[in-house]
Amino acid sequence: FAHDTRWRTTSAIKRLFSADMHAEAARHDAVADLLCRLPEEFPRWGPLAQDQYLEIRTLMSGYLLSSQGDRMLMAHSVEGRFPFLDDRLVTLANSLPADYKLRILDEKHVLKRVAKSIVPAEVVARKKQPYRAPNALCFMGDSAPAYVREALSETALRAANVFDPNSVARLLGKCAAKTGDGDLSNSDNMALVGVLSTQLLHQQFVASRPSSGRAVDLRIDVDRLHREEVLV
Repeated sequence: FAHDTRWRTTSAIKRLFSADMHAEAARHDAVADLLCRLPEEFPRWGPLAQDQYLEIRTLMSGYLLSSQGDRMLMAHSVEGRFPFLDDRLVTLANSLPADYKLRILDEKHVLKRVAKSIVPAEVVARKKQPYRAPNALCFMGDSAPAYVREALSETALRAANVFDPNSVARLLGKCAAKTGDGDLSNSDNMALVGVLSTQLLHQQFVASRPSSGRAVDLRIDVDRLHREEVLV
């Protein structure tokens, strides 16, 4: 499905798991769960259509539009608009032949030609580049935020029990050695940011879990229905 590279890169963080987390992860097979939920017509689709479907299911809706879209925007009281997700445009794009969408590694083939007269040539012709926000190296060195050392300390790691402190220490040493001397590998970048993010989530919502406070008084039916859906 052309996702093997991403799955292998992401799963590399398992090398940092604690023994308990390894045991818990072994009980679940996310890939097998996804494959058993594919539409019946999936095998009849072309390779690009299969790939696009998996991108939408696993990357776009659950990550790009959620973590990097709606959650980030609404946290700052901004309501985003995504014109390329207009249902009429999506329907049109889905109806196009595969070679209109991708010519070898020339992505957005039709879109680039539509925009050719209004977008600078260097933008149309430039290669696709990944972006990371943030890059792991910004959490290393003397200028690193104070919370990084606390969150990645042996005490905090053992309390959360998601990652093995010795494995994380080796990763930190490897990353520290790279400070001021080029960038980290994609795998190490993702691993360090993943560990730090998980530790901060544990700190905020597990170790210092807010009290529930008084019970919410649900006065109208729509409030009750919404709460029941959330609880389910």
